[in-house]
Amino acid sequence: MKAFGRRMWFIATVLGVVAVATPITAAQAQTGKLTGVVTDAESGKPVEGVSVIIQGTTLGANTNAAGRYFIISVPPGNYTVQARRLGFQSINTTDVRIAIDVTREQNFKLRATNQTLAAVTVQAEKTPLIERGQVGSGSSITEEQIQSLPVTSIAGVLALQQGFQEVPQNTSLISVAEEQRNTSAPIRVRGSRGGSTLSMIDGVPINNSIFGSNAIDINSFAVSGVDFRRANMDPQYGNALSGIVNSSIREGGSQVSGSISFQNGTLPGELFNSTQDKLGGNNLLRGYLAGPVPGTNSKLRYSVSGQVESAAARVLEFDQDIFSVNQNVERSEVLPAYSRDLIKGWQAFGGRQNAQFVGKLTFLPFDNTKINFTAIGAERANRPYDRRFMFSYQPDPLSLVTNRADSLYVINDQGLVLQRDLTPTAIRDKSNMYILSLVQNWGRSSLTLRAAQLEFERVTCPIYRGVCLPAPFCQANFAQGFINPSPTLCNTVPDQGATGQLFGGEQFTDRTFRADLKSQITDHNELQIGAQLVTHDLVYSDRAAGPGQSGITPLTYQVYRANPYDAAAYVQSVIEYDFLSIRLGGRFDYGVARGRSFANPLDPANATTAREVCNGTEVAGKRLVNAQGQPYGTTGCFASKENPATKRPILLDSAASIAQGDDFAAARARTAFSPRIGVNFPLTERSQLFFNAGRYTKVPNYADVYRNTGTGTVAGRTGAGDRYCGAEQVKPGTTECAPDIRTSNPTYVGNVNLLLEEAKSYEVGYSTTLGAQNNYGLQVAVYNRSETGLPGIRTSRATNDIGSTYDGSAPQYRVVVNGDFLTARGMEASLDRRLSNRYQFSVNYGLARSTTNSQAPDRADEIARTEANRVQLIETLTDGNITHTANLSVTYRVQNDLPTLPLNAGRLLRNTTVSYTYQIRSGNPYTPVRATSLANIGVTNNASDINSGTAPSVQDMGLQLDKRFAIRNVNYSAFFRVSNLLDRKNCAQVFVNTGKCDAGLRDFQNRRVGNTGDVSTSTGYDQPEYIGARRSLFAGITVSF
Repeated sequence: MKAFGRRMWFIATVLGVVAVATPITAAQAQTGKLTGVVTDAESGKPVEGVSVIIQGTTLGANTNAAGRYFIISVPPGNYTVQARRLGFQSINTTDVRIAIDVTREQNFKLRATNQTLAAVTVQAEKTPLIERGQVGSGSSITEEQIQSLPVTSIAGVLALQQGFQEVPQNTSLISVAEEQRNTSAPIRVRGSRGGSTLSMIDGVPINNSIFGSNAIDINSFAVSGVDFRRANMDPQYGNALSGIVNSSIREGGSQVSGSISFQNGTLPGELFNSTQDKLGGNNLLRGYLAGPVPGTNSKLRYSVSGQVESAAARVLEFDQDIFSVNQNVERSEVLPAYSRDLIKGWQAFGGRQNAQFVGKLTFLPFDNTKINFTAIGAERANRPYDRRFMFSYQPDPLSLVTNRADSLYVINDQGLVLQRDLTPTAIRDKSNMYILSLVQNWGRSSLTLRAAQLEFERVTCPIYRGVCLPAPFCQANFAQGFINPSPTLCNTVPDQGATGQLFGGEQFTDRTFRADLKSQITDHNELQIGAQLVTHDLVYSDRAAGPGQSGITPLTYQVYRANPYDAAAYVQSVIEYDFLSIRLGGRFDYGVARGRSFANPLDPANATTAREVCNGTEVAGKRLVNAQGQPYGTTGCFASKENPATKRPILLDSAASIAQGDDFAAARARTAFSPRIGVNFPLTERSQLFFNAGRYTKVPNYADVYRNTGTGTVAGRTGAGDRYCGAEQVKPGTTECAPDIRTSNPTYVGNVNLLLEEAKSYEVGYSTTLGAQNNYGLQVAVYNRSETGLPGIRTSRATNDIGSTYDGSAPQYRVVVNGDFLTARGMEASLDRRLSNRYQFSVNYGLARSTTNSQAPDRADEIARTEANRVQLIETLTDGNITHTANLSVTYRVQNDLPTLPLNAGRLLRNTTVSYTYQIRSGNPYTPVRATSLANIGVTNNASDINSGTAPSVQDMGLQLDKRFAIRNVNYSAFFRVSNLLDRKNCAQVFVNTGKCDAGLRDFQNRRVGNTGDVSTSTGYDQPEYIGARRSLFAGITVSF
């Protein structure tokens, strides 16, 4: 009893620390379940009281009268499971694999004996290629798969699965603003918008709550497995419409293990004379170390990993046609090179770097009790290629080459061309994450408490000699965050001596507490309940250059601060029989944006203006009446004395002030209930049907909620003010700036009353194993997802306001509302072969179609201002629609089972692995443009239907050769990897009047434009960034033990 009391005090203390002292953020389920039946090997009868233990952990259970045992909340990984009971010979079963949210069945047959015999060790049946009881599509990716494929990141592995897409840089799929705030490629799942996929580490969300992208990209050496779901998201998962990517951080075991790997692209570039690899400068160092802390009897274990990576942002191949003053313009069949076209051959641009540390401590104080603490620190930097900044010359490295004389000046001193690398925008971000969890199992129940904190900070600005410069770039095509229009001064940008700086970016801290309880209430029913509270501290700010600097007007200045919160509770019942499995549950979400903005986002006056007040309308308990209690009327208000401060009638000012009383309202609560169901119906021992349906919700990106709303600002142009608005431009009764709806603001306004985005989804599928030894797995599924209430931009419908309270009597502005929709549907099929006779493969195919009425707000805003022919009024294909996708991966592995070859050559292949991947997919849609001359490219009446064209298909081959050898207890592995094996020129983007990425335009005389063009069309000269990543070579070595 004393020991039990001490244990309870210990647990209570930890729970108190978790609940009170720790900053926290959301956590989700991160474990699987092990069950089975133990029987007598001779009689076949169930054996009660058998102790089933997962070795190397404190997890275990005893069998009941039916011989059944349940071990819940088991972390993913490979285990040895022991079954023992007095009077029977013990059995150790190895290679029992546990996956997230999967029930694994492991049965035992014990042989009775009256002697003490050594335990029998047997290998578990091979992990099934098709999970029994599955109710939806998904992929469980193991550590071995991640390391064996010719990829370097988790995203690279996921790209071989159906439904997953990484968006390349410098494409029309994302806005320029998004490109200038991301240090890694955005992801899309099954045709979704950005931010619709929930990314997690150990069940903790890592999405940027302001913009939706990933705040952390975990390195592949830090994880023990990845769970990718594109349907059937259980009620415990929230804030996602299209899918989930859940990475599990490896835990330390009872034995020390580790690995370190270094790979380089420059060396193979020199060996094979590959210019692009010489310039690319790819270097990647990563590793991990895990095991027990000495002197703790394996009760305290650790796992640490790290990664350092660097490379050029882009390596591009320009053609050999460059400008020359001697070229004959009139007689040439091909138009001559443009005067800005000065670069030929391979060139490297920008750079990317990332460094990361991951540490995890596991404490096992008692049986069935586990405490984990994880700390992650990461920094990423990216200076992407941006063709707008590449033509510069001294003495001002930020000035543009604009004429032939300047071009000759640069040509005469090629070293000055390198100045182009000094000016592009750089993005730097850093993040820290801390996760504390406690898992307490008792009987057939498990309680998990998790607490975590995610801190993130990002800065975007051009850097020259260590100085963060103002970022406006003079380009009439763009007028949004970090980019400034100046149509009359398009020859210069701010020089390096400018004192005003654009210092743009966001900071946020997400904290949450979450509790999850699981209980196997009967042999066939597991009940899961949980609740969470998430709080956000958000700060966003970008500061503009001051007026007069190189003639550039200030950027649209953005600043907001907010503290929204979100809460949720869920319940789910998992019913499992041999003939039927059902997962039935629901989730309730509740959240508040915590801000004040227009009560009617489309009408700032909320239908009550100074006219109504002058005529006697009461607003918020106030009326404007004379001494006799009668309204002044419109005439009386205008006839009153002039206010010296405003130069307007005093009574009109008073009426306008009273009318403001109902213009603003606090953000309303966002609520939603989301029912979900999944059903599995076995047809035979090897085949099954599955179905899932549900409602899913997502919190809007807070950038769409708070943009230009003035939330959290301090009015004033001097002193403590944010310089976002004047001291008089405030919300009534506050010092907070009113929303910026002036016509001088070229962008749109957010909406603190945005509701939850919603998706209704269903999926039907069939899966089966094939072959005599079940070595093949086949799965086919069809799905449909309908998203509604997505944020979209709409034009205001303001009431005519004689008081001109907000930018005139009839302000015109654009605002975000829940008005957009997206529909995605498709079919996916896969065939997998497990490793047998030295080879395995996986092949999958997808047919998909996604449509929408508009793109995401920042991209739609860009389209509305820069591509008049793309303004969307009807439902069309999404920019990210990919009709056909097929992936193939093949692994050939020789260990001790040597192939029979002439001259005994098979021995040379011992411990050799060859991996090959092939991907082919349809190109993205684009809007074709018909033009009779360069001057009218982009004119609205020359455009075809939106996204009616399709870019060329994309194909990629990857190859990795790995040779392993051992010296004592240390394994050494040398590898060589190639991406884009055939160096195919895949189109990341196309010219809109040719549908190609490497073919020049044609003018009205049918002459090839090549590298020339009218700069006003933004289609002139070389644009090799339209071509995707070219072939890359890597060589490296891995040491593991």
